[in-house]
Amino acid sequence: MSKIVVGNFKMNMTLQDVAQYVQYINNINFNPNQNEIILCPSYIYIPYLNNNIKFKVGAQDVSANHMGSYTGEISAMQLKSENVKYSILGHSERRMNFRETENIINKKIRQCVDNNIKPIVCIGESKEERLMMKTEQILRRSILDLFRGFTKEQLSDIIVAYEPIWAIGSGITPTPKEIEETAYYIKDLVRSAYKVDIRVLYGGSINLSDMHKFIGLNNIDGYLIGGASIDVEEFSKIVELIS
Repeated sequence: MSKIVVGNFKMNMTLQDVAQYVQYINNINFNPNQNEIILCPSYIYIPYLNNNIKFKVGAQDVSANHMGSYTGEISAMQLKSENVKYSILGHSERRMNFRETENIINKKIRQCVDNNIKPIVCIGESKEERLMMKTEQILRRSILDLFRGFTKEQLSDIIVAYEPIWAIGSGITPTPKEIEETAYYIKDLVRSAYKVDIRVLYGGSINLSDMHKFIGLNNIDGYLIGGASIDVEEFSKIVELIS
């Protein structure tokens, strides 16, 4: 079954680095139709990737506002004009460093949906919440707040990325069984609450050496890869392994 593989470059790489990345990955014999590969660079490199790479290009974030006096922000309408089809929203780094709330992310989802950009919405629990056995409670509250006000048709285009906050950048990951159970819970909750099926990705300290643990999980529709996506050789091997 086809998988979604999202590479989140975060705030890394210069234009020269991106050019070298593109040259390398374009020479790998991937079948772009076998898996949906989406690369999410910094905003300023989106046009370069769109013009030089055979894969899909996404954004790492989008403004909650349509347009106007919001210095430094990038709107969904602007991303649409650059032929961007996907955007990561609600990453834990945005939540922690920029104090993004479910209400703000809900507005960002609205901007994406209104501009035909598919949101990749990140949710996950902290280490403390996990130790208190509150994972399902936290995820339920997030989903119900984030999906408020959308139609069944709009929700069907939303992708959820389960990223336990305690796993991001830590080198520690949940067990395959824990990931499967959590992904099932997310899908079942959305199906019960909104009568729609959604795709769920896993993200959080994914690298080549651990990839074997994630392949073959029935409830996981793909992967959101952070640090390992910056290394083009490692990312290419991960994609080959998934394929």
